Amino acid sequence: MWESSGRIAHTPTPTYSPGRVQGNSNREVEAHTTQLDTCRDLEREVEQAPEPTLSIVFCPDNRAAKRELSLGGEPLLIGREAGKQGLNLADPRISRLHLRILSEARGHRLVDMNSSNGTYVNGQRVGSCWLRPGDVVRAGNSLFVFGLDDPMMNVRRRAARGAASDLTVLLEGETGTGKEVLARFIHETSARRGRFIAVNCATLPRDLIAAELFGHTRGAFSGAGEGRPGLFVSAAKGSLFLDEIGELPLDLQPALLRALQERAVRPVGSDSEVAVDARIIAATNVTLEQAVNQGRFRADLFARLAELPLHLPPLRERRREVLGLALTFARNAGRELDLSPDAAEGLLLWDWPYNVRELESLIRSFVATEEADKTLDAAYLNRSRPALVNHLADRKTTDSNVSTSGSGSGAIRLGATREQLRAALSEHSGNVSHVAKALGKPRAQIYRWLKSYGLDPESFR
Repeated sequence: MWESSGRIAHTPTPTYSPGRVQGNSNREVEAHTTQLDTCRDLEREVEQAPEPTLSIVFCPDNRAAKRELSLGGEPLLIGREAGKQGLNLADPRISRLHLRILSEARGHRLVDMNSSNGTYVNGQRVGSCWLRPGDVVRAGNSLFVFGLDDPMMNVRRRAARGAASDLTVLLEGETGTGKEVLARFIHETSARRGRFIAVNCATLPRDLIAAELFGHTRGAFSGAGEGRPGLFVSAAKGSLFLDEIGELPLDLQPALLRALQERAVRPVGSDSEVAVDARIIAATNVTLEQAVNQGRFRADLFARLAELPLHLPPLRERRREVLGLALTFARNAGRELDLSPDAAEGLLLWDWPYNVRELESLIRSFVATEEADKTLDAAYLNRSRPALVNHLADRKTTDSNVSTSGSGSGAIRLGATREQLRAALSEHSGNVSHVAKALGKPRAQIYRWLKSYGLDPESFR
């Protein structure tokens, strides 16, 4: 669960049945104690006060890109000539002394220093304002995200720590936030070497749910020509991911609860139980606690599932990740991503109602429909997703010829560093044609990067 501050709210430590523990071996009691300690350690870790930071998420100066600056008590000055204690950026649209961020009793205050091109916070030009977690700051063609913590980093840290235990994990979050990705991460981080099996409970036919999960004997029901072990048994020494667990019918929930408590299942049509050793990871896009209050989900099953509860925040609360995810999706689709400053700002400020899945869809569509040397710019967003750049309507865009151009002014290739281009030029003795072939890009694109990075191919001959 999440509080209004964005931090994970305190979750009561799960309790275990004393009768069950007393009847087990010392080794099992020890394992339960270790799991309880893990829960408490994770809770204490989250309660630590976060350090305010300013993340550089997009910048023409590749030396500064992706840096994270800690904002302590001293003012932070940003500009082309900000001095030894400041942040010096080789961004031609940033003033010599552009802005400063002050740490005060009330919080952190941003002050524009009469810069030529202005300072923007969440798309609006400001002279001075208080910064809030998640605010997007733009100075010239550089973009920053202010924050007190990284919500997904906290989730991943808790997931990695909890993966070593046998705690049942409950992943909650909106549709498209990446719950299955995190479930696979937990499985791969754990010591389990069995299979990772995923099943969507909402898609299972109601009359076959028990047979699918727990298995069945031959002739147990019409059409059961032969017996099947079921998913719990198939995931032995591995992990079973039960997606959309909130859709499990109420009358079938006791059987799942018993399987979790006894670590054994009874196949449909059988009189005996089969021991199982599968790590259970459940996920839901509804709040199970609310479903419990409404009588749609059993409280005892919720308590058993939520031994390690993890809430995945929506993408709108994870702005530091947006451009990195866009880069990853483009690479998965077979292309490096060239992105204009305005398009980058648009992606950062969009609320992403369908979360990571929506961002992936946009990037895959761009890669599939645009030429290989095309920059993802404000013109493309205006055609495909106008709402993403609505915040630019009240000021002049920095993209050149935004209505017709295929390339944005100041476009940056996410993931392509100056050093990588230098290495390619050195390897091919400054031959631009050979560099273009090696990088799988048109010569025109290589020349744009050369100009952006201030590199002369003649110096490599």
